[in-house]
Amino acid sequence: MEGYFLDSRRLLNGSWRAFERDVARLLVQNSFEDVRVVGGSGDRGADVLGVKNGQLWVIQCKFTSDSYPDPHAVEEIVEAAQFYEADRLAIASSRPFGPAMNAAIDRWARLGIRIDSLPPGTLIEMMRRSPEYPRARRELRDYQDDCVTKLVAALRETGRGQLVLATGLGKTVVMAETTAQLLRDGAIDSGRVLVLADKRELVEQLQREFWQQLPKNIPTHLLIGGEIPTFWDGITFATVQSVIPRLDILPQFGLVWVDEAHHIGSDSFRRAIERLAPPMIGGATATPWRGDRFDIDTMLGQPIAKIGIDEGLRQGFLCEADYRLLADNIDWDFVRKQSRNEYSIKELNTKLLIPTRDEEAAKLIADTFNKEGRRSLLVFCPGIEHARTFSAMLRLFGFNSAFITGDMDSREREKTMAALRRGTINAVTTVDIFNEGVDVPDVDMLAFMRVTHSRRIFVQQLGRGLRLSANKNKVVVLDFVSDLRRISEVIDLQKSISGEVEKLDLIERIVQFSDRGAGHFMFEWLLDQADLFNREGDAKLELPEFNFPLPPSPGAVQ
Repeated sequence: MEGYFLDSRRLLNGSWRAFERDVARLLVQNSFEDVRVVGGSGDRGADVLGVKNGQLWVIQCKFTSDSYPDPHAVEEIVEAAQFYEADRLAIASSRPFGPAMNAAIDRWARLGIRIDSLPPGTLIEMMRRSPEYPRARRELRDYQDDCVTKLVAALRETGRGQLVLATGLGKTVVMAETTAQLLRDGAIDSGRVLVLADKRELVEQLQREFWQQLPKNIPTHLLIGGEIPTFWDGITFATVQSVIPRLDILPQFGLVWVDEAHHIGSDSFRRAIERLAPPMIGGATATPWRGDRFDIDTMLGQPIAKIGIDEGLRQGFLCEADYRLLADNIDWDFVRKQSRNEYSIKELNTKLLIPTRDEEAAKLIADTFNKEGRRSLLVFCPGIEHARTFSAMLRLFGFNSAFITGDMDSREREKTMAALRRGTINAVTTVDIFNEGVDVPDVDMLAFMRVTHSRRIFVQQLGRGLRLSANKNKVVVLDFVSDLRRISEVIDLQKSISGEVEKLDLIERIVQFSDRGAGHFMFEWLLDQADLFNREGDAKLELPEFNFPLPPSPGAVQ
């Protein structure tokens, strides 16, 4: 049977990785939640995880082209159930079970452990009975529907289309719906689509998010590392690093998407797009700014829509942000002596604002978490070692915390993410893992412990907490980064959202210092430095002349 994403082509030709992913997509199609592919080295016997009716399912997938599936799968799935603390166990295979497999399943059944069987006939029947679209398919908001209409028109008329939507506003949903509509209308040459990104994790996340919006007749594939699709119909998701060495053997794609399109100016993306020469090229990003000043409009055209965090908050497309910037006391001796002299941002940061101490910050995070009735916390740290130590610090203050870093085994990361989503842990510390492509809508508190002078990274990390969810009324943000650029950016964001600036509101709710004089000084000075964040390099700044009374002795973090 052909015509579905899981059909005879996949069962006969694989690859085994693609078979695992199609089994995962079959779960998505049938109302499973938090479906993840975890197969590979160190998977502890699991290939696919999914939750339905509050029960965690663990599935072992066995792809074979010319023999019975390995009966050792039975022992592996039992081990996996213990490691992942699963409620239900199942084995899916591309070929019928053999006598040894069936006997092993019966042995465990007599011990009270049920293992569900999903041979190819059962999978095909599940596929046939699956709804056309997953129940998790998101209904388009009015602005998303408008974006799809404009993107379809731009791609069909000009061959180019650019979308700028802040994190949490659904740019992937818009890309998926646009693609599905163009394929349905037969508007894409060859019926083949390529979606490009620059990281494996982002590519895998994109494919999962597309699944929620696609009808079941559109197959999907990955071109990543050493894996190449066995057929190309439908949508292929790929890292640009995997595409570059295969440019001579790739088929013609009628549409190429570039996700996180602010990367499109890099040499690798430009080279790939030039060689692929697609009739249609589209791109989407939440952060169109590039440090090298490359104008992405030259490749994608003018944005058909541009909705930032401020507009998203104003229109209620993002959840309310209770943002609290926390800083230490100002070195008044320095300010008095050096007033009206020019100093760089770096110099002022070292003189005006004193770094926080982890123990005090952890205590304040815990107090706020409890007072505000928060459910889950995400902390951005300056480095891997700090992420580990600060996670331990949070445990001293009552959190069930863990850390996620780029050097961890991917299965441990998956297990930690699953625990965060299920609520068995309530705090995660990290460095940059959550910048792009990670969806954690239920996180309702963020803490910034790291300095970044990149507006793009700051906006991406802030966006992790702005996604709407039925389980939260707002996101509380505690920003311990005593950096003038950050303070300026947050004040600018507050101005754009409210349309006006009220001094007391900013001082009491946004920028908190341990003495009121410091807050007034910083607020007045930053208003005079409206373009602070857009200056090139380490800009020289001039402190205003003033006559403040003597301040109280320096205090701690407030």
